[in-house]
Amino acid sequence: MAPFRARLLIFASALIFAALAAIPARAENYARIVSLYPGHTDNVVALGAGAKLVGISENDNEGLLPGVPRFSMKAGPEALLALRPDLVLTRTLADSQNPELKKVLERAGVRVEVIDPPTWDGFEQYLRKIAELAGTSPDAAVAALAKARAEIRAAAEKSSRGRRPLVFVEATSRELHTCSPDSWAAHLVELAGGVNAAAEAKPLRSGSSIAPWGLERALKTINSGLDVYLVQQGPMNAADEASLRARPWSSALADVRAAVVPEYCLSRPSLSGLKEGGAMLIKIFYGE
Repeated sequence: MAPFRARLLIFASALIFAALAAIPARAENYARIVSLYPGHTDNVVALGAGAKLVGISENDNEGLLPGVPRFSMKAGPEALLALRPDLVLTRTLADSQNPELKKVLERAGVRVEVIDPPTWDGFEQYLRKIAELAGTSPDAAVAALAKARAEIRAAAEKSSRGRRPLVFVEATSRELHTCSPDSWAAHLVELAGGVNAAAEAKPLRSGSSIAPWGLERALKTINSGLDVYLVQQGPMNAADEASLRARPWSSALADVRAAVVPEYCLSRPSLSGLKEGGAMLIKIFYGE
């Protein structure tokens, strides 16, 4: 009977272990997080949980979390599992380019959350989710967002003295796309006191943050009394001040305040980007 009892105990222990393993880890137990999207990284750091990040995206801002390994969207599961993560944050774009990654990680017991960049109005709910996963306070995250937006609005009102500059955002120089009216960039421009000169632009497709505009239409916009021409600099638009000045039509900007703004400050939904981008736009719009 003893061998039978021993086998029974082993079997029962195995069942208990399997049942416990199937219970999702609580947020406070996520001590080792990998973020494969810069927006998620920014927000985890902004919410005070940066020390939990053991791996980040290769597209994260240079100098952020020095020494932490960086990975492309096509990183292999072995490289991530070597970091012993208990949570991996990604987005649909990365998931679609590396479809096997999620399956392998989850089979190894790692929780994978596919969370897409939120809209302006959906950012509060998104922050709550990230805070919960990072083990910080969702209510505190939402309060920080409300405070940041209120401070940007107040600073803009103080600096503007009733003036609202007409602003055009160049999202990509190729075929000259602008930001769609419901994009993060358009909302941030408005929060900082600007008026979107391309408010009637139609998104490239449903939900897209960019909209076709074209050079001819852009020149008409510039000549109609434009105050500020913003160039979004990032993966989709490698333009800088030198290349902007070298364009054949750059003379049209002679009486316009032209500025290059990093994509993470203008279009990336993040708490830190919101604060930095808001301050940057106010300075561009109204001076020191």
